[in-house]
Amino acid sequence: MLYALCFVLTMKSLAVIVSNGSTNNLIQVLTVLMAAVHSDIKARVLFRDESLFRLTPAKINAMELSAAYAQDSAVQQRLKKLDLTDLQKLCRDIKASGDVKYYACSSSLAICGLKKEDLIPEIDEVRGVPAFLLEDVAAADKVLTF
Repeated sequence: MLYALCFVLTMKSLAVIVSNGSTNNLIQVLTVLMAAVHSDIKARVLFRDESLFRLTPAKINAMELSAAYAQDSAVQQRLKKLDLTDLQKLCRDIKASGDVKYYACSSSLAICGLKKEDLIPEIDEVRGVPAFLLEDVAAADKVLTF
């Protein structure tokens, strides 16, 4: 327990790889990022695979819950009450609150048939997985995948 507490207290950077594109998965990522920036932790996030489809202006705020969450008809109301439905605003607010960079995976963009211009403006740049691994993951104190 003491080791875990010391690790959290000394953590300065976080690398996050996001593959799943469900609304609840993206909310989970964004709430972790909120906690990170409010703890002065630098975060670098690579969106890849199906999560990229959700990063377009037309889809960012679509309510696409996973099967488990979709079973509960009140989830959407609770998300709204908690102010967790405008994902683009959350992305923007998180970036404004700390050292966060959002990247779109270059190979996943090609597979999805998307270009950077198709994505929300909060995405900082397109990066390949090798660059993300060699630079951001290698420098991170902790790596999370969603």
